[in-house]
Amino acid sequence: MTPTVDAFHALARSSPWRWTTLHLRHRSRGIGACEAWVRRPGELLVHTADGREHRETGLPYTRSLGFAAVADGSFVPPPMPEPVLPHEATPSYRPDGLVAERPSSVEVDYDDPMFTNYSWVAMLDPVELSHHVSVSRLREDELSGRPVWRADLRALPGYEPRCGGNCCELLYSEAGLMADFDDPAEVPEAWRGRTYPDHHDVALDVQTGVVVRCHPVGGAPDAPWLENDILEVG
Repeated sequence: MTPTVDAFHALARSSPWRWTTLHLRHRSRGIGACEAWVRRPGELLVHTADGREHRETGLPYTRSLGFAAVADGSFVPPPMPEPVLPHEATPSYRPDGLVAERPSSVEVDYDDPMFTNYSWVAMLDPVELSHHVSVSRLREDELSGRPVWRADLRALPGYEPRCGGNCCELLYSEAGLMADFDDPAEVPEAWRGRTYPDHHDVALDVQTGVVVRCHPVGGAPDAPWLENDILEVG
């Protein structure tokens, strides 16, 4: 595959169909150091640096149900399709084998098991990097002996992180903050005027689509960052 901007965005949306099991070493500002084994769907084992073991089974469901009004002013839930798992759904593919378009998240439960916060979920399936994100200085690279596509990323208005509001987005940014607000006037006064990175140096593992590096460049020294070394893929 050739690393173009369109292909980078496509790789970012392809993870659910590119691997089933994953063994990795993780480091980040929010989580620290750990070693993890993921088996899709819904199984996670984590060994932390201080010797603790964490097991998780199931998915971090956060789907909210919509409601429809009827003439008498009452509310009834609309019929909701029973969601399926990604391996039970078929996306549309590009000629290079990457995903052109994913089925709706209403139809499919995409999340992997969560450890500590939603940046963990986002790094395993970085669909939030597939649109409303500018990509520059895109190049092929190698990390921990594995091919990666690496680029400078900037979140644009309309960026849709897995968990925004400057909580757990991969790209800590003004756009990430505003993902949780319809109007700038709704942003709490204490949250305004934050210093954000100029951009993020991000690397996607080519085989899996997983984020293996996400480093802020510029901005506050305590901005979130993460690194993954992939050891085994199945």
